[in-house]
Amino acid sequence: MVDDDEAPLIYGVEFQARALCAVSGIPDDDTVRFLVGTQSIKFENQVHFLEYDEESGILGKSIYAHRAGEIWRMASSPNDHRHFSTIYQTIKDSNVVSKCTIWQIPIDSTNDESTSSIIDESSNQLHQPLRKRFDLNIPNSNIIDVEWETNGERIGTISETNIYIWNIEQHDSPQILSTGSIDSKSGALHKLSCCRWNPHMSTNQLVTTLGPHIRAWDLRSMKCSFSIDNAHPPYVRDIDYNPNRQYHFMTCGDDCRVKFWDVRKPNECLKILTDHSHWVWSARYNRFHDQLIVTSSSDTRVILFNIASLSSEPYGSLNVSDDAKEEIEETVNEDRLVRIFDEHEESVYTAQWASNDPWLLASLSYDGRLILNRVPKNEKFQILLRCPT
Repeated sequence: MVDDDEAPLIYGVEFQARALCAVSGIPDDDTVRFLVGTQSIKFENQVHFLEYDEESGILGKSIYAHRAGEIWRMASSPNDHRHFSTIYQTIKDSNVVSKCTIWQIPIDSTNDESTSSIIDESSNQLHQPLRKRFDLNIPNSNIIDVEWETNGERIGTISETNIYIWNIEQHDSPQILSTGSIDSKSGALHKLSCCRWNPHMSTNQLVTTLGPHIRAWDLRSMKCSFSIDNAHPPYVRDIDYNPNRQYHFMTCGDDCRVKFWDVRKPNECLKILTDHSHWVWSARYNRFHDQLIVTSSSDTRVILFNIASLSSEPYGSLNVSDDAKEEIEETVNEDRLVRIFDEHEESVYTAQWASNDPWLLASLSYDGRLILNRVPKNEKFQILLRCPT
């Protein structure tokens, strides 16, 4: 039986959707924010700016027109909650092209508090179109993915064969700082599909997926810094770095598995999760408590794990004696599946943690159903108290 405080909150988007991202929080503001982008071929696409107030239990929404095309991926600026990027497809000269644009939520600059505007049922209509800030496109290339640097000064984008690092400090005229290309042999067999910044190493590394393989790039030389072959045959779907352990990251893919890696031992997988029964589309660390992992899959399920054995605090933060450490290791350090969230009815393309609430997560399925769930209370208290089960 689910506690009322843990009951899911469901929000329906009018069209099909697969793009979701958490919005970076505003200092001294506990409101949780997410962006959802639609993927409609026939109708004008939308961006839903959602704000959840836990105290009142109200989910506010503002809906904006995204006339550029159907949205495949989104990423929010780490510095400004009003700015975000979309990867979208549109038609040009009878061909489908994939582009990247940085947008701004059209907020009255004289009243920043308007970020909490809510559309009630009697006035549920589209706001004005999003304000376009600039494009990050390359002639004759399809931009496949985009990722903001953790400090927001640079953005990484990828095409099917190339990596581009952009300086966006001059907002009106972003400049390419460096580029890299996969070798012709690899490019003939596989295409780049996903990129993620390494938040460690002074953010000088970008990790990409190349079919079933993983390639990391040293941004100072634009050379490959490490590689993992056949990580997820036939396709790697997502990568996420542990925010608190320098060398650790996880991946997921079409082999229905989630895998954990140490870049110092790229030929040795640290751990494998096999709880999904179809493609795993996303895997995300909780940046506050990195033992918490959330994954989503085409099997319609979202799964929450506690992978304490690979976390930054496997024994908790309490000082314990050597005699007690072995007992704590057997309990606190026990990896486990915490909960399966099964409220979705179609493929769940992404699940994301809230940026400013360590216990709240959102998931989005292709039918446009967004669901907010919470970490179960008993799991939360175990983590906070650092006590054995």
